[in-house]
Amino acid sequence: MTTATTAGHDLDSRLAALFANDPLAMADPYGVYADLREAGPTYRFGPMVLVTRFKEGRSIFLDADRWSNHTTRGSRVDEALAAMTPEEQEAFHAVSAFEQMYVSRSDGDQHERLRRIGHRAFTPRRIAALRARIQQYTHELVEEAREASVDGVADLMPFAYRLPLMAIADMLEVPPADRERIHVWSGIIGENRRGVDPQTLLPALGAIRDFGEYIRGMVAERRRSPRESDLVRLLLDASDGDVLSEEELTAMFVILLFAGHETTTALLGTGIRDLLAEPGAWETLVSGAVSPDEASEEMLRFVSPTQWAWRVAADDNVVAGEEIPAGTTVAVMIAAANRDPRVFDRPDELDLARPDARKHLGFGLGVHFCMGNALARLEGEEVFGILARRFPGMRLRDEELTWRGNTMFRALTRLPVELGRDRGREP
Repeated sequence: MTTATTAGHDLDSRLAALFANDPLAMADPYGVYADLREAGPTYRFGPMVLVTRFKEGRSIFLDADRWSNHTTRGSRVDEALAAMTPEEQEAFHAVSAFEQMYVSRSDGDQHERLRRIGHRAFTPRRIAALRARIQQYTHELVEEAREASVDGVADLMPFAYRLPLMAIADMLEVPPADRERIHVWSGIIGENRRGVDPQTLLPALGAIRDFGEYIRGMVAERRRSPRESDLVRLLLDASDGDVLSEEELTAMFVILLFAGHETTTALLGTGIRDLLAEPGAWETLVSGAVSPDEASEEMLRFVSPTQWAWRVAADDNVVAGEEIPAGTTVAVMIAAANRDPRVFDRPDELDLARPDARKHLGFGLGVHFCMGNALARLEGEEVFGILARRFPGMRLRDEELTWRGNTMFRALTRLPVELGRDRGREP
C-alpha cells in the first residue's frame, strides 16, 4: 500500500518536473492536477502554496486587496534570489523593475490607471474591426499550410502562432516587416515567465532592452508623422492627461503582445489537437450542433491556455483552513480548477455543448480579469468555425506530439493533420 508520505513525495517529484518545464510532464499535466485536487484545496510545494480547486481559486481572484499581483516578490522569489550569483540578482532586479510596469503585475491605483489606459486598445469598435482581418488571415495561413503539406500532412502550428501575432500586431499597428522580430522578443521574454530562472533572466533582459529601443524609435516616428486613429499616440498623448511614459508604453506593448499572442497560440494549437483527438468533438462542431463561440468557450475551459496564475499574500490569510502568512507566493492552478468535478460535470470530457463552460477561470476574475478576453474569444470562434466549415474531414495525424516552452503556457512543437477535401472559402 502507498503511504501518504510516499504519495506526497511522488506528487512533489511530478510537480517539480512540471514547474521545470519538462516536455514529458507538459504532455499530460492533468493527472498531476487531479491528484493535487484530491490532496486538498491547498498544497504546500517548496516555498509556495498551490491552490487546487475552483472555489478557493475563484475567491482569491476576486479579492485583489488581500492577494497581490506584485509577484516579482514573495516567498518563491526570496528562495530563488538566495541561490543566485550577484550578476544574476542584478539581472533579476532589472527585469523585475520593468515587469512592475505591467498591468498584470500591479495593484491598487497603479493597476487601475494602467488598466484604464490599456483598455483603449480593446474597445468594442477596435475588436469588431479585427473580425474581417482574422477571417482573412485564417484563410490565407491555412492555405499556406495546405500548400506546404507533405504527403497530405500539414503542420498547423505555424498557423497557430502566426495568426494571433498578426491580429495583435494589427491592433497595435506594428508594421508587418517588424512582426517576426517582435515575436522573437516576446518569446524570449515569455520563456522567463517563471521569473527566477538564471538561464532565462539574462536573455529576457536583453530582449526587454531591444524592445525598449524599438518602442522609442516607434514613438519618435509617430511624433514626426502622426496617423489617424494612432494607438501609440492615443496611449501617449490622451487629452484627459491619463497617459503612459515611453517606458510604460514599452511594458504595455510587451504584455499586450505576449498576452494576446502566446496564450492564444496555446488555445488554437492545443485546441485543434483536442478537438480532433476527443471522440466525436470534431464531428459535433462540423455538424453545426454547436456554434463556434460555444466550442471556443469550452476549449478555453478544457485547454486552459494559462495553466496557473501567481499571487502573493498581502496579509496573513487563511484558505480552506490553511494559514498562509503575508509574503507567501500562491499559485492558483487554473487548469486544475477548470476540471474540478465539484463544479463541472464530467470535467475531463470535452463537451462542446456544456451549458456552464463560461464559468471557467481561464481569464481570471475581478479587477484583474483579462483585458484581451474579447480578442481571444473572437480568434477562437473564427478559427474553429472556419476550419470546421472548410475542412470537415480534417484528421489528426497518428504520431507522437512533443511540447515546447513554458508549462504555464504550454504549446506543441508541431501539429500534423490531414486536412482532407477543401471546401474553399465561404462566399
